[in-house]
Amino acid sequence: MKINTKTYLISFLSLIALSSFVMTSLGVNKTQREGSSNLDRHLYKLNKDWHFQLGDNMAYSNDNFDDASWRTLELPHDWGVEGKYDTIYGTDWQSGYLPIGIGWYRKELTLIEDPKKHTIELQFDGVYMNSSVWINGSFVGNQKYGYTGFTYDITPFLRKGQNTIAVKVDHSKAKSGRWYTGSGIYRNVWLRVMPKVHFKTLEQYVNVKFINDSLVQLNSNAEILNKTDDKLKGVLVQKVFDDNLKLITSKEKDINITSNTSHIDSQKIELIEPQLWSVKSPNRHIMVNELYDKEGFLVDSDTTYFGIRNIEFSSKWGFKLNNENIKIKGVCMHHAAGIYGAAVPKSILEYRLKLLKDMGCNAIRTAHNPFSPEFYTLCDSLGLLVLDEVFDGWENAKAEDDYGLYFKENWQKDVTSWIKTNRNHPSVFMYSIGNEVKKPSLETQKTLIDFIKNIDDTRPITQGGHDPTRGMVDHLANTQLDIKGFNGDGEEIGRFESYHEKHPTVPIIGTEVPHTYQTRGVYRTITNWRRRDFPAKWEIRKGTAGTMKGLEGKLYPIPDLSQNEIFPEEKTAFYTIKDSLYPIVNTNLWKENLYYQSSYDNATVRSSARKAWQKVEELDYVMGQFRWTAFDYLGETNQWPSRFANFGVIDIANLPKDHYYLYQSLWDEKPMVHLLPHWTHPGKEGVNIPVVVYTNTDEVELFLNNRSLGKQVYKGEQLVWNVPYANGTLTAKGYNKGKEVAKKSYSTATGDYHLKVTTSKDVLSAKTRENTLLIIDIVDSKGNMFPLADNYMTIEVKGAGKLKGLDNGNPIDLTPYSSDSKRAFRGKLVAFIEAQSSGVIKIKIKTKEGKEKTINLTSK
Repeated sequence: MKINTKTYLISFLSLIALSSFVMTSLGVNKTQREGSSNLDRHLYKLNKDWHFQLGDNMAYSNDNFDDASWRTLELPHDWGVEGKYDTIYGTDWQSGYLPIGIGWYRKELTLIEDPKKHTIELQFDGVYMNSSVWINGSFVGNQKYGYTGFTYDITPFLRKGQNTIAVKVDHSKAKSGRWYTGSGIYRNVWLRVMPKVHFKTLEQYVNVKFINDSLVQLNSNAEILNKTDDKLKGVLVQKVFDDNLKLITSKEKDINITSNTSHIDSQKIELIEPQLWSVKSPNRHIMVNELYDKEGFLVDSDTTYFGIRNIEFSSKWGFKLNNENIKIKGVCMHHAAGIYGAAVPKSILEYRLKLLKDMGCNAIRTAHNPFSPEFYTLCDSLGLLVLDEVFDGWENAKAEDDYGLYFKENWQKDVTSWIKTNRNHPSVFMYSIGNEVKKPSLETQKTLIDFIKNIDDTRPITQGGHDPTRGMVDHLANTQLDIKGFNGDGEEIGRFESYHEKHPTVPIIGTEVPHTYQTRGVYRTITNWRRRDFPAKWEIRKGTAGTMKGLEGKLYPIPDLSQNEIFPEEKTAFYTIKDSLYPIVNTNLWKENLYYQSSYDNATVRSSARKAWQKVEELDYVMGQFRWTAFDYLGETNQWPSRFANFGVIDIANLPKDHYYLYQSLWDEKPMVHLLPHWTHPGKEGVNIPVVVYTNTDEVELFLNNRSLGKQVYKGEQLVWNVPYANGTLTAKGYNKGKEVAKKSYSTATGDYHLKVTTSKDVLSAKTRENTLLIIDIVDSKGNMFPLADNYMTIEVKGAGKLKGLDNGNPIDLTPYSSDSKRAFRGKLVAFIEAQSSGVIKIKIKTKEGKEKTINLTSK
């Protein structure tokens, strides 16, 4: 099958090399290999040259419709983040105040050869939501759920020569999610060309069984579809390679496949002392399936990556990976990523996952839906465990227009796609069937559990809070789940203990624990509780906002850091659009608008981050936790004019907050020390500033202007010094066995400001349209950051790249992502740059006051 330049061919060089190596190792006659015309398998990425139009007209589905005036773009694409924040769209505090609607995509595809001689599939990794597909004006199919991939056999609809693909995306119902969902074809699209006799993609999987500590048995499964009128008699060959393409072993089997049928087969393959997959050594293996006819010609070949690891769960000792008892140091993530919305480039996703890995994180919960294929592959290669969650709710909609409207008719199809797509990933170690499900039933829960285990019984099943028994009986009731998941209630005093005492044989995990808040660079010394001080929408609706009544005895106390607030100026009276400020109308019954939360560990729902982790460490039977959340995310806001809530340990611009370093001190072994707050506090001379230090060293000594303020021994709690403020340098030194092993300093910023620029990567790949972060700090002449700077900047990008967007981490900056200008927030602004062609990317940064900075990046 040949495709013209209107499509984008992905050159899987490593797999091409692998295929050649596999055929050679089989010992197939060289003449036969050169003469084989049977093999015809190609995978094309169909992301380029799509035409797009917002609005609905059924004429758009016709193959002869003239779309020349439409916008041309490259997938993945999310039209929501291209719009402006507003209250006019029908979207709300949950879905994020960005536009929805109906969008159409069209693409021309030219086939040189006759499609009747092949099987051709069109694969969408994700479309949000309710998508319908037409080929040459003929309706192909509809997919309601926006988070699972789907594939159509489009062979019957294709013709030799010119073809038209039309896709309607109907996201006209505004309240389809409890967070920002995105809109459009936001993941990759593929064209898979196969011979008439071929391996079915999602039916190739490898189950691993440990016979003993050194012997592993692989059960390698494959399904072959024969779409010809002829019977095939041949040989199934299955080969195992390591990550370096070294052949480990192979096995073959004679098979017979009758015409126009499918044939399911499997072989048991033994490996002695294979390299295991783990969070520290994420070794993967490759299974190559090959089908030869009786003459020795290669009919089809396909490749599957998998991993070999042993997972065990216990109600006594928690979780073991490869016989090693470890705690789950997890975070919850939503699928969107700030300026990119739901259309997250792989380079940005990888950057975000590496940030988490460097924090000491070892696991991610996909809240509350399946993620992109790239996500699971990256977790495989980086060594991150995945709690893979499929649904937020079931039959009863949680958001007014969500998947609950379609659940009954579609869940089996979507669960099947989810499991079969992800079951070969060694990173996926647990499944979750729901999250705080509205009006749950034991019957639906049992149906889902049984259905999943019938497809894949190698992983345990849990659920995020609201197990059907909770609420129907009480939180101490038994569960049908393999593992009991606790959301917010797992942060309350004695909740884990009371459940374990009642059900000592049920394993326990914190699926959403804890919920704490921080705004990067903002500090308050008086503890804030959400319900009392910055209530959520449902707390306002229930009438509990502004009070802590009913929570007595349930919450872990968090002492104030001072008798009176040291930073009373930390209020939010205005929101921002570009360089303008707009007053916030306060309709609250409580004391003030708190859209910014403190970066001390003292703004929360029920527990501090530290205390929540201490409980996990203290209780052997609790296997770990997934904190809410890894990153700030669009939607689920603190109400208008907020675009997100401050749950993340990393802000929406991908900048770590102080909580990032708190978790690093708790989760990582590399010696570290971190201190907060910054040390530029004009007007507070002589005021006692609570200086907090996070560390994993034996002890820490604090210095102000080279004068020691004393040592403190680290005993698992944060270290606090009350330091009278004076300009200068504040330094924390961490010691192990008396030797300095870590150091952190802040100096007072003075004088005129300058621009300091760092990049996440200087040399980018144009072929993959790689993205990089351009982090702009506002500093003094010595490089000390002005921590309150909010200078207005314009970013100009020319040459081989383009500006994708700007962000600053400010939840009440409503500047559209399409703008090339934005204020800094707390001394920082981040520009996201995409490589588009070979050459130099020239970037000029200009401030409103006339300062300029120019840097160049290389695009290859």
